Amino acid sequence: MTPIAGFIIAVIAGWVVSDGRRAAGTVLVPWFGVLALQSWLLASGRGVSPPSTVTKFPDLIGYWAVQAVFLAFSLGIAAQLGALRASRHRGSEGITRPGRRAAVASAILIGASVVLAAVAISVTTSRLHHSATGSPPWYGFAGMALCIVAFAALGAVTIRDRRAAARRAADPVLEKAASRAP
Repeated sequence: MTPIAGFIIAVIAGWVVSDGRRAAGTVLVPWFGVLALQSWLLASGRGVSPPSTVTKFPDLIGYWAVQAVFLAFSLGIAAQLGALRASRHRGSEGITRPGRRAAVASAILIGASVVLAAVAISVTTSRLHHSATGSPPWYGFAGMALCIVAFAALGAVTIRDRRAAARRAADPVLEKAASRAP
């Protein structure tokens, strides 16, 4: 649940907040809320994976390592989207107040996370049979793939834009042409 939720949270934060660092910061509270919910559901026996995934020492190392990796992907996606929006919309309305936009995005995402938590708690019941390997369900793998592909694609676009900006800064003719472009 955390990779797909992290992807959705990161995309919303990156679209709403036009500052990379603030967009990444906006991800933290809702993502940790989803992580707490998922961990509680697993520990209480309501998940696909067995409770030992989050409660028994050797098994929990892999679980928490995966969570750390996908938190990093979510932060990276939000930061890159926010930075790309900021670089492409400098001077536009609303971009001058990224703190206010971050607060609004945080409120929206925290509210959505609370609704998700209520729905998840109400529809889940204790399972009699868990995955023997502790592997995530199909939507967990889909979320992981989305995070990896989005992070790689945004990374490529970010690198391309930064190289183009460095070339423009080094060449006064390109800089003058870029300043006249809409």
